[in-house]
Amino acid sequence: MIRDFWVKNYLSIRDKQELNFLAKGPASELISEVIEGVFLYKLGILYGSNASGKSNMLIALNEVFRLLILPKSDATKGINGWIPFVLTKDEPTEMHVSFYANGIRYDYDVKFNDKYILNEELYYYPNKSKSLFYERTFVGDNVQADIKFGPSLKLQIRTQESIRENTLNNHSVLSVCRKAALKEDILPFNELHSWIIENYHDVDGDEEKGVVEILKEAHSNPKKCKFYNTMLQKADLNILGFRPTIEDRVIPTEVREMIQNGDLPERMKESILMPVNESVVFVNHSDDNDFEIPLKWQSKGTIKYIKILDALYDLITGSHVYYLDELGEDLHNDLLYYYLNVFIFNSDKSQLIITSQETTLLSQDLINENRGVVWFVEKNRETASSEYSRGDSFGLHKNLSLYNSYRIGRLGAKPELGSIFINLED
Repeated sequence: MIRDFWVKNYLSIRDKQELNFLAKGPASELISEVIEGVFLYKLGILYGSNASGKSNMLIALNEVFRLLILPKSDATKGINGWIPFVLTKDEPTEMHVSFYANGIRYDYDVKFNDKYILNEELYYYPNKSKSLFYERTFVGDNVQADIKFGPSLKLQIRTQESIRENTLNNHSVLSVCRKAALKEDILPFNELHSWIIENYHDVDGDEEKGVVEILKEAHSNPKKCKFYNTMLQKADLNILGFRPTIEDRVIPTEVREMIQNGDLPERMKESILMPVNESVVFVNHSDDNDFEIPLKWQSKGTIKYIKILDALYDLITGSHVYYLDELGEDLHNDLLYYYLNVFIFNSDKSQLIITSQETTLLSQDLINENRGVVWFVEKNRETASSEYSRGDSFGLHKNLSLYNSYRIGRLGAKPELGSIFINLED
């Protein structure tokens, strides 16, 4: 789980902006005791008008972990994730994240530009006291970075030298785990690296898995298949279950020839021209009889729901962190509430951070009573930079509705649209 995160000079964020998930105690189902005496909110919701910068915070969260775990094989390759605020593009980006992995707290700070990681520090708390994991400083182009390791790691001298030799100026020290075969004393590196890869996910999931792939994977896993069947039935979609199927693919001769003679990669051509197509059929129910409906006839909302169930399964069966952008899009608000409540009441040490336009979530008692899970995002008129304010920072009395306060504009983060009458004359 993430304890706190801040970012500076990234996308629409110019000045330092922070998300802090610390809670005072175990007062709600929205709070998890991640380690003894430390309580974190399991849910984070970002509200704001279109183009306010909600999604950019998720992208920044995603980027700090990508920097931490993904290596580079070529020292000349730039850092693609460097996207500074346009008015301070000559300055580096800075990020900080404090998070938990396998019950241990880690604090990571990084400063970088388009070519180099200028500084990074990783501390951890193996015995509840802060210890250095490593720190590195950029020395110069084509010069080995200055890297110092914490004594508690007990790394051999030759292991330290091997890490230094394999750390290029454009990737983190930790990511060396993925590009070099190191000795057994590198175990703390490998354990942290593996935990992040397994448990911290990209925005909207780790990859663009299609619905067919998601459902095939679920169908092959009895526990996950039961979860999907249960959630589809409870969603009142009239679906009893599903099964993978193979369909014949009819491709007109002229289309086939055009694809074969085109400039597409051979692997893509083979995929497009396969004689059969993998799909899924759903078993639906009526009082007269059960019947099957193919995937292509399902609604857009049903497809969206199936995709986000993949994240929900991980969240309630393990310790995962997911970022879901515009959650609630294409879903009925009751179905959105149900999805979030399943997560809240069935997860332990997982965390879900979302952006949403579904403001009626703010009227739910559980959210209104735990305002620390909500952030309101808006652009500063003077700087055009995104600013993030936590819901419990406005000093609202506990008897005042968060939803009503937001609706009347008391909390900001709403578009100011002006008159509905449009004058097209000069």
